[in-house]
Amino acid sequence: MRRLALALSFSVGLLSLSQEILWVRLLSFGQAGRPQAFALVLFAFLVGISAGSVLGRRICERSTHLLASAARVLSWAAALDVIALQLAASMLGDTPWRLAVLLLLIGLTAGAKGVLFPIVHHLGSSASREGLGRSVSQVYLANVMGSALGPLITGFWLLDLLTVESAWALVATGTALLAMTCLVAAPGRQRNWFMLPGLLMSLGIVLVVHPLPVIEKVATGVEDADSRIGQLIQNKHGILHTVTDANGATTYGGNAYDGSLNVDMRLNFNMLDRAYLMALLHPQPRRVLVIGLSTGAWTQVILGFPGVERVDVVEINPGYRDMIAAHPAVADLLRDPRVRLHFDDGRRWLRANREAAYDLIFQNTTFHWRAYTSLLLSREYLTELSHHLQPGGIVAMNTTGSLDAYATAVSVFPHVARYSNFAYMGMQPLQRRPDAEAVLRACRTHGQPSFPESLFARPGVAWQLLNTPLQDARVYLAQPHAGEPPGVITDLNMLNEFRHGQRPLFGALDAMLPRAPMAAGH
Repeated sequence: MRRLALALSFSVGLLSLSQEILWVRLLSFGQAGRPQAFALVLFAFLVGISAGSVLGRRICERSTHLLASAARVLSWAAALDVIALQLAASMLGDTPWRLAVLLLLIGLTAGAKGVLFPIVHHLGSSASREGLGRSVSQVYLANVMGSALGPLITGFWLLDLLTVESAWALVATGTALLAMTCLVAAPGRQRNWFMLPGLLMSLGIVLVVHPLPVIEKVATGVEDADSRIGQLIQNKHGILHTVTDANGATTYGGNAYDGSLNVDMRLNFNMLDRAYLMALLHPQPRRVLVIGLSTGAWTQVILGFPGVERVDVVEINPGYRDMIAAHPAVADLLRDPRVRLHFDDGRRWLRANREAAYDLIFQNTTFHWRAYTSLLLSREYLTELSHHLQPGGIVAMNTTGSLDAYATAVSVFPHVARYSNFAYMGMQPLQRRPDAEAVLRACRTHGQPSFPESLFARPGVAWQLLNTPLQDARVYLAQPHAGEPPGVITDLNMLNEFRHGQRPLFGALDAMLPRAPMAAGH
């Protein structure tokens, strides 16, 4: 009995915390990467486990057949897992009431497994006073070990093999298997319960192989009959999907807009003029570093700059390579001998390659309010980038309209120019080359001129690139802006995410956020 209790304690901890990781993935996807997603899941999970433990204690006080009670609880927990996943597809919206229902579902799934915590302690505790403390601690340790191992297995391994939906079904199957194990060990008169966990195990196995299409139901971009999901890639790094319509394919990373798979400057869907400006600011760019591959459109056009000899691309999610390979507009970059793809965390790669130096460093950063974006906008990160610049080198990043991003840029670089929503940073004054028009005419895409002659006439995009004034970022920051004054983003304050990012959906949470102005040096 004691060994069974230890195994149950370990297994329930592993399954419960694995499911928490899956809930975080689902809620984060539904919220397009809001940084509050993890905290909300953790809150609902802890409340659910606490409530479940209270119920489990009452079962221990009243039940004379704890194994049978554990089997029934686990059976209903497995059934709830299957139901909750289906309901989650309708609740992953952007309204407070949907989020409230989703948090209730999270709490219920956590609580159903939390009921087992007191039960396994009763099953595994020694009847003698002398061995009571040791036996309780062993059961607790088994639960802690399972709880620690669950996120590691699920987050780093399982999600690389299965989709979120399949991994979820596997958790439900495991829960039903535990119920069956308890029934086998329980007295014979409990055998009439075999049918429910047996059916749930069968259903779970079917759903592992043929998962419910939850992600497709909440994927952004499929708003009308003319649009449909083209590719859907899931791995441990995140969820990517493309949406195709009459205008081509659009990419979404973590359910947030990630760019168009199009490099035609006559359409300029990607606003690629912001990339071409880099070619006009540097006298002779040869080595280029791109942080974030994404759709590959930006890397594709950079390869067409005159004189570019090597492009290092650092991307954390290898799924983008598979996505790019399916689209002729950008697939050429995967075969270009000048391109070196490095699938790694950007900051880790920079630290591991201290000697690498570049003429241009480019990143089309995702929305500033998304989780972990501070790591690509902070003062510490920009300082690291400055150490990888050749003399006269330039860094360009997408601020996505964040005043904090501009304030951070001017705190690191003496010269920062603003064009559209990009910040161009360097140690020297930034101005267009005297031969800027000739450079644009020399740019190539798939062997053809990137800018047709018609685009050099006003108000074509080439004409705008050559004539739109660059604004000093310090002048821009000094202008009146609505809201709080901008501050410098650091690795510790994550200012762009939690204070000046998108507000959470619950007004009560919004009221908890600080409102006092933050000095620019903090």
